[in-house]
Amino acid sequence: MVTPIEAFIVSLRDAGVTLILLWALTLSIVWGLLHHAGIPKSISARGVISIAAAFLVLLAAAASPAVAFLQNLIVATVLIAFGLIMAVLFLELTGVKVGEGSVFKAHPKFFASALLIIILAVFVGAGGLNIIGLPSIDISTSVMAFILFIAVMVAAIYVMIHETSAGKEKK
Repeated sequence: MVTPIEAFIVSLRDAGVTLILLWALTLSIVWGLLHHAGIPKSISARGVISIAAAFLVLLAAAASPAVAFLQNLIVATVLIAFGLIMAVLFLELTGVKVGEGSVFKAHPKFFASALLIIILAVFVGAGGLNIIGLPSIDISTSVMAFILFIAVMVAAIYVMIHETSAGKEKK
């Protein structure tokens, strides 16, 4: 026996309300980010960009499997961008400096190459190799977790060694 509330929710879902909510959420987030950043200066341009981005997300969510690559690419890019923003915030909050300047200005080639590697990994992970006709690389989540664990351990050991050697130089 179906309750009236369940029937109402099912009818809303069948009518596409979830897609409308997804579209409205995307529109508001993109508009808010553009408004907060103040780019572009034209309010109507912000609106057009927000509407276009919302329709692209809606297309990725509701379209055929042909859009699966775009959907994976967008999701991975958003997750990577969030991770990079958090890393930059962490570096800025901890006050990591090289001399008088920021660590990013002191090592631009290192950060540019790291960003390039991340972009390539997102492209491959989203299925980009299938688009250019190459066989895809299938890496399991356990292998990725192991690689991430090793990377974090190497970074932690590097920081400990670097701080120890910097402390000895000051004495």
